[in-house]
Amino acid sequence: MKRMKRATFTAAAVLSCTLAFSGCSLISQAVQPEQGQTGEQSNADAQDQGSQDQNGQDQGDQNGQESNADQNGQDQTGGQDSSSDQSTSGSSSSTSSSDGATGSGSGASSGSQGQVSIGESFEDPEMQDKIEVLSAVRNFESSKRASAIELGGEVVLLEVKITPGQKYSGLIQSGAFKISEGGGADYRYDQTDGLEAEMRAAGYEPFEDVRRRDGGTHQGWLAYVPNEKQDAYTIRYERGPGKVLGTDEKVPEFTTTFDIPSV
Repeated sequence: MKRMKRATFTAAAVLSCTLAFSGCSLISQAVQPEQGQTGEQSNADAQDQGSQDQNGQDQGDQNGQESNADQNGQDQTGGQDSSSDQSTSGSSSSTSSSDGATGSGSGASSGSQGQVSIGESFEDPEMQDKIEVLSAVRNFESSKRASAIELGGEVVLLEVKITPGQKYSGLIQSGAFKISEGGGADYRYDQTDGLEAEMRAAGYEPFEDVRRRDGGTHQGWLAYVPNEKQDAYTIRYERGPGKVLGTDEKVPEFTTTFDIPSV
């Protein structure tokens, strides 16, 4: 009898422990969904709060609109003459803007466009390049650089003719010719690339970089846009130093200057 009670007690204890462990396992698995539900609830609460805020904002906007409507009604009742005057003024402004747009479409000039002869020539003793500076155009009319001209600048064109030497290879580039700025305190590169279309339309063929190995004679125009118009400009031709490939031979730099006079 005692053995039967002991067996029954043991079986009950085992069953109790099994349920307890099973219950712990089930509770542990249920925790994650509850956390997820808590997150979903937080999102739902946030959405509800956002909806309430939106409703409050809508009501505020509606009240504001009604207030604005009343204000507009008062303004329209008492300020029709003022609105009429403003409309008239606006029409005048539109006419002026239209006239200004028409004016900006035409070429701007800092004075009477004119061509001057220069007649300078020099030779790079190391490279044996022969360079002639033929003439220049002052106050070139340009719509592309109208703003610079209105601010006191000028568009200047320079005509050069180059016969490259055959001793070395390489390029003779437009960047070798720089124009004085600020009374000679600084020198600026040309801006031919931005004015090529206007130059060709006016009959001035833009200068293109020369390859020495091509030989021959090459002629063309360079364009400059100094920020401040001057009576005369100085052009500095500068070829930097170099080194002959495959040797230790060095080629010293070459620099010379000449002037562009007024028209």
